[in-house]
Amino acid sequence: MAELWLDGAAPSETDLRAAQSVAAKMAVFEGIRPFSAVVQELVDYVSRPDFRLDRVRELIEADPALAARIMRVANSAAYRTYEPCSSVSKAIVRIGASNVCDLAMAMSAITFFKDLGGVGQRIRDHSAGTAAVARELAFRLGRASPKVFLAGLLHDIGKLLLIQTGDAAYAALAGENLAPNTVHLKEQAQWGYDHAILGGQVLLSWKLPQPIPQIVACHHQPKVAQTRSALFAMSVDLLRIADEVDWLLQQRHDADSEHVKKLAQSPDGTRAGLNETTLMELWDDLRTVRREALSVFK
Repeated sequence: MAELWLDGAAPSETDLRAAQSVAAKMAVFEGIRPFSAVVQELVDYVSRPDFRLDRVRELIEADPALAARIMRVANSAAYRTYEPCSSVSKAIVRIGASNVCDLAMAMSAITFFKDLGGVGQRIRDHSAGTAAVARELAFRLGRASPKVFLAGLLHDIGKLLLIQTGDAAYAALAGENLAPNTVHLKEQAQWGYDHAILGGQVLLSWKLPQPIPQIVACHHQPKVAQTRSALFAMSVDLLRIADEVDWLLQQRHDADSEHVKKLAQSPDGTRAGLNETTLMELWDDLRTVRREALSVFK
């Protein structure tokens, strides 16, 4: 899967271990493509240069549950506007046809897996919150990052995949609810790769559009992200900040928490243009955006 990596870079030993682990567990992953016939048809149709918005609308409306979710997202703070969105047609225009297609794939993926004792639901909630926070940060900080919302939705898909293997050790690790910046280190120590690399590999195999698989794969490798384009690096920075913000909000940290101050002063925060005052001022709004995202993606 060398095509995952930009600039012709060869995959590392860690990357190869992740890819090989997927191959070794084909009995578990065989046939997992969490997209309904409607979503798959939508993906195929929007890839055509002559696609029509009327047909996109018809495909979405053929799946009432998908249509309802698209409408809820279009009316959420993540796609803020002064006018309510009253139809699927308007939702497509607001979100964008290709983004609607990506969103349909992402929503299908994060709701596909078994819950397994509440751990899966917690990961899905965290993913929805991270996506909404990342998009809000991009908007409020004036940082262009068109795919960061979708990357946020899918950034922990590797965790959901690993839970499905039935590995008791991983289930125990996932159940610890550790801070985002520590889980991948334990994964690397025990399995030789982490959920981010695995997630990127699988998203690529599911044909999620780039750069989403690459952003997911790099969200625990900021130094690698910084060697790529400015837009890609900023997307990874925003995702990493949002990942941490969502966890801090889940743990009920207030704006004046030392953890919030530390995040604002982090290399990610500095590169994104954050500072302690700005993050503290945004904190209540980020809490509101997160809360709304959890209701949208239930």
